[in-house]
Amino acid sequence: MQQEQNFFLNESGAVTVDWVVLTAGLVGLGLATMAVVSAGVEDLSGDMRGQMESQTISTSFASAASGDNSWSWSGRTSQDYYNIGAAAAPGNNGATYYWAQQEAIADMPEGYNFDSPLVDPATGNVVYTSNDGTTYASGGETWAIDEYPGTPVYWGA
Repeated sequence: MQQEQNFFLNESGAVTVDWVVLTAGLVGLGLATMAVVSAGVEDLSGDMRGQMESQTISTSFASAASGDNSWSWSGRTSQDYYNIGAAAAPGNNGATYYWAQQEAIADMPEGYNFDSPLVDPATGNVVYTSNDGTTYASGGETWAIDEYPGTPVYWGA
């Protein structure tokens, strides 16, 4: 009888039972969380995959200058580019011109650069310089630099 009473009063094994119950609860909670989150993660990864597969990579910009002395012009003026830059960086003049010039570069004809950003104040059009430095492209037309009808000036902050 004394042994039975000691057995029932002894609490040393209760700690082990507590840990087993707590561990089982944590494992159950982890499994439940995984079940709830996994469907959303799978759906999101499928959306990302679809988006990435639908992307195309452009290897060139607008058409290059051709024999007919014209190229595919966007129709934007330097003021249009400036307005885009101002919307991207309101109140920051340097950043405004940076973003404006990035937009102008995106519209640049192949074989030309905008390394020294120029604008024709008479027309308001940006002026691109050919990579070989012999021609300008502006307003959808190209000219030899010495035959350009205007006087391009630096455009920037």
